Amino acid sequence: MFISHDLAVVRHVCDRVAVMHVGRIVEIGTRSQIYGDPRHPYTQALLSAVPLPDPDLQRQRQRVRLEGDVPNPLNLPSGCAFRTRCNRAEARCADEEPDLALRGLDHPVACHFAADLPQSPAP
Repeated sequence: MFISHDLAVVRHVCDRVAVMHVGRIVEIGTRSQIYGDPRHPYTQALLSAVPLPDPDLQRQRQRVRLEGDVPNPLNLPSGCAFRTRCNRAEARCADEEPDLALRGLDHPVACHFAADLPQSPAP
């Protein structure tokens, strides 16, 4: 097991990757699944922040910027803990915590709308 906040290093060291938000796994898969087709909005935001070694590509990329404050892990909001920062959150997200499930995908994701999210470009 290798634990890191440096997703560029994780990409080169790990075969399987689990992405956590406030102590809970929100997405888990192979390196190619996570980096090639991230499906949780938090994973997409994290990967959009990984610097690219090519300055031209770095300037062209679209960053996913999260608004709001990180929830207190000791007092999480109801439902999905990421909903307070998610631009896709709906009423269902406040009422129902999403399970880590396949949702018609090839790797588990804890988001009600994971299968509907647009694919983000890999870093």
